[in-house]
Amino acid sequence: MKISDFEFENRSDNFKKISRRAVLSADEILSDSVRALYTWWAKFHPDMPKRSNFDIAEHWKIAPHIHILQFIKPGHYLYRLNGEKVVDIVGVSRRGDTITVENPLPEDRLFASYLDDIVSEAKPKRCVGTLGLFDKTHSQFESVDCPVKNEAGEIEFIIGAITTLENHDATLD
Repeated sequence: MKISDFEFENRSDNFKKISRRAVLSADEILSDSVRALYTWWAKFHPDMPKRSNFDIAEHWKIAPHIHILQFIKPGHYLYRLNGEKVVDIVGVSRRGDTITVENPLPEDRLFASYLDDIVSEAKPKRCVGTLGLFDKTHSQFESVDCPVKNEAGEIEFIIGAITTLENHDATLD
């Protein structure tokens, strides 16, 4: 992976460097919790799961890593849920926050644009990169974000999982 593949932005959250890309296979996912969510999503292929297919109680092992965002309209999302590990990684609970392309925070604008790509492409995306956690500038993370439909068949939610990586180099393919 080249340095130009990464998003660098002056941010107020814990993310320092992010690469966002399509998920081609569960084999490329390094962590168990992120792979578990993607594998759940992929079992519905060639269709897409509905929000009603996702029961957090059935995913209790990865629940701390889960976040759910609701698609309101292009460029506008509502953070519905974030597990404890999500809060640890992001640095704050975003539950109830609106994420928009007009937000003054650059990380929210970038995140809303990324979510728009997931909705328009109707496919999951994977992120890898570095975090600034606990005075460590080289902690690494991995995440996946998967679109899900409502009962009418329209994408209404994005369910994601995120984790820190131990003993992996998230910057390599």
